Order: sequence, then structure tokens, then C-alpha cells
Amino acid sequence: MVPTAHSDEHRLQEAQRLGDLVNGHPEHVDDALPQLLDLLAATEDPAVTQAVIDALGNAWHPTASAAVLDNVSVDHPDAGVRLAVAQALPGGVDEPGDLFDCVVDALTQLTRDEEPRVRDWAATGLGQLEARTPEVRDALAVLLHDTDDDARSEALVALAAAGDERALPVLRRRLDGDDGVFRLELVAAIALAAPELHAALQRLVEGWAEDEDELTDLAHAAVARTAPGAARAAPQVEQNLLEQMSRLVPTARAALTGAYPRTVLVITDEDEGLDLPLWADGERPDNYPTDDVLNAVGGSLTQPGE
Repeated sequence: MVPTAHSDEHRLQEAQRLGDLVNGHPEHVDDALPQLLDLLAATEDPAVTQAVIDALGNAWHPTASAAVLDNVSVDHPDAGVRLAVAQALPGGVDEPGDLFDCVVDALTQLTRDEEPRVRDWAATGLGQLEARTPEVRDALAVLLHDTDDDARSEALVALAAAGDERALPVLRRRLDGDDGVFRLELVAAIALAAPELHAALQRLVEGWAEDEDELTDLAHAAVARTAPGAARAAPQVEQNLLEQMSRLVPTARAALTGAYPRTVLVITDEDEGLDLPLWADGERPDNYPTDDVLNAVGGSLTQPGE
């Protein structure tokens, strides 16, 4: 039987088509958005609602995130719909403002959802947005004791990236335990870079001496980042980068803010500005990719004479 234009099966197919249309093509958002909202208004079927939200998430555009907020409640009775909301909301929201704040509030509410996957994706979104208000941190801290491994691990990474010390005892307990270690827990150890984790991480590396995979690579990075000398070596790396940056772009004003592992290189060149977190991608003080960073920064700023 061919779906009729007014059936939910047809609406589902249309939502999927529009999701494919906007995926990677923000130029189609203005045309697709009214059609998606019409589909949303015309149905109460959770599968169609979820497909429309997924399509809006594919758009990766602030107007699409705003449309999700305005048209779907975070306490929708269907868990699949709430999951779609948690997955879709962060897309395209990368500037401070009212929309950013509303998305953060919605995701914070979703960290308390009864469905583990919703809590997981809410924590993921808050980490992705680098939302670090006291309310967000407190919500993530609650998830540190979640029975769901994924939700707990995503909250751990977000708090570690923020330098929240509540991540430390949880990481120590996990690294010292006998239950194995998850990839995201090693990512969190890299982000936190706390010397108190070094001994446990070193034991892990020694126990995995015969292995070589993503986990061992992450463990080695965590060992280097938490080494007793890392915090002492980092300022010299940062100062060297600052001096080379000044020579590379003489017209730029550059300064360092914060401290390892959350030091930010702030660069201003005429009307352009750049805030570069120096350790956000797991960089190691003992092997810092200075040339790669300088090339990336130099390419993003206006060069003299251009």
C-alpha cells in the first residue's frame, strides 16, 4: 500500500528526506524548516516526532535548535523523543547568548531523565558546549554516581575538562579498581592532568606493556600529562609558544591566561581575535606540537602585507 500524503508513514519518510537534505547543507535550512515544523504540528506519532527532531539535528544550525526548544518539551512522554532532543539541541549552538543558555538549561534538565541514554547524551551535549556554570557542574556531579557507565563517563569527561575537582576521587577509584577502565575515563584523566593519578596510570601502562591500541595510546598520554614534571615543564612550553607567535605575526598581541592544563593563548590581530586552548586536545608537555600550532594560528590570522 502506497502511503498517503496525510499518513504518518508518509510524514516519517518526508522527515527523513528533509533530514538528508539539510545534513551538511545549511543553505537548505530556511526551506526545510517550515516543512519540518508542519510535519511536527500534524502528528502525535512519536516516531514521526523523533524523525523531525533528528532532521533538525542534522541541520546543525541555531534556528533548528531553537525550533526544537520551541516545539518539543524536554519532558515529552516518549523516551525516544527525549533522546532525540538531547542529541539535536547542541548542534550549531556555539555562541553565547539566550539560545545557548536555553539549550544548556534544557540539557541540564535532561541529565535527570529516567532513561540512561538520555542522561548520557545530555552530559555529552553539555561537555560539547563547554557549559560550566555551577548549575551545570552540580548536575554533572550527580551523574558521577550514575549506574549507567556511559552517562557517568561523559559527566566525568565534562567535569575533568572544566577542572572540577569532583572528578578526581571518581577517577582514582576507577583507575585503582579491578573492573577495567573505559576509554572515556582515560580521556578524563588526560583532561584533568592531576598528578595524583600518575601512579595508578603508570601501573596501567605497565600492565598493558604487551598491548598496543587506542587505550594504551591514551594511557601513555595520561601518564605524560600527569607526570610530576609536567606542570613544571608546561609554562616553559607556553612561553616558548608565545615568543614564537610574536615573531610569526609581529602585528598580533598575544597573552596567556589560565594555567596548565587549561592555559589559553589569547591572540588579537587588528580586527581578528583567537582564543586557543593550548592543552585541550591532549597535548603533552614532553612532546608539544609547537610547529603545528604555529602553522594553524598563522594561517587563521591576517599576515603582514596581505
